[in-house]
Amino acid sequence: MKTEDIAKFAQTCFQGSPTIVLGSGASMPHGLPSMGALSDYLCDKLETVGQAEEDAWLLVRTALANGDHLEAALEGKALPDTLLAKIVGLTWQCVNEKDTALLGLAASNGGEFALGRLLSRMFNSNLREIHVVTTNYDRVAEFACNSKGVLFQTGFAPGYIQKWESTGGVKFRHGSKASRVVKIWKVHGSLDWFRTADERTVGLPVFELPPAEYTPLIVTPGFNKYETTSQDPFRTIINGADDALKTASAFLCIGFGFRDLHIHPKIIERCREKNVPIVVLARTLTDEAKDFLKTKAGTNYMGVEMSGTGSRVYRPKAPDGVEVDTADLWSLPGFNNLVL
Repeated sequence: MKTEDIAKFAQTCFQGSPTIVLGSGASMPHGLPSMGALSDYLCDKLETVGQAEEDAWLLVRTALANGDHLEAALEGKALPDTLLAKIVGLTWQCVNEKDTALLGLAASNGGEFALGRLLSRMFNSNLREIHVVTTNYDRVAEFACNSKGVLFQTGFAPGYIQKWESTGGVKFRHGSKASRVVKIWKVHGSLDWFRTADERTVGLPVFELPPAEYTPLIVTPGFNKYETTSQDPFRTIINGADDALKTASAFLCIGFGFRDLHIHPKIIERCREKNVPIVVLARTLTDEAKDFLKTKAGTNYMGVEMSGTGSRVYRPKAPDGVEVDTADLWSLPGFNNLVL
């Protein structure tokens, strides 16, 4: 397979103004933790109190030790509320430590965000909105927008104490025209979203965990995941993400494992119905991502993962992948080099 052919398909995706889907693999190049690193952090830091917490956490630790990823280890287990609160708090701390460090880098020299470069170039067109759908809690997408002076919305009105308003309630204008804006649909919450003791939803742009009366609004894998996301702000965010996915003219998936039932069924539906072009980039494609490409992505797809010093590319004519010598095709900077 020639690099020219790979670049041609990448251009087809880019010219389709893709809806961008970010998984944890999109944040890891910026120092954010992988799911494996988060698992290790929880195992090292979590301290149980009482027999109920101890028994429940033992089941999770055993599953992790047997090779399950964190999502699988927590799935289907009814955890005590006290244990779940500890998992949420420690997850927030683990991700926030790296997120804070990234903020320092971004503020000191502007940072280098391939996503920001991509978004900025996508707006060199008649586009007014770009949709980014992500399962990540971190603020990499927000920092990337900042790096190029691009406006974004996550569902909260601007300010230090941000009121939940759903993405679209606040309108930005540049002169007489509506401003171009990136709508970031964070379906599992964000480090700066909290529920107050009196059941209000607020955004606080903080980098330290607020007092106990503020509960982080992040959805961890596990038994109550889909129950939690049936409530606002998650319900509104997921509905918005669904609309973005159902109307997408193309998809660019970066570091997304295709393990989340909030997102990938809509991608499958769109690819089957309209056969829209889709590019899936990952350092290592998950088994679920490979199965999606091979059996559910239609006939207009490309998947790319790292392979040695080169890359492995999956296309309809090479569903099991073919080796190419070109390095970094699997990364977003590599994709940018093909299309920008």
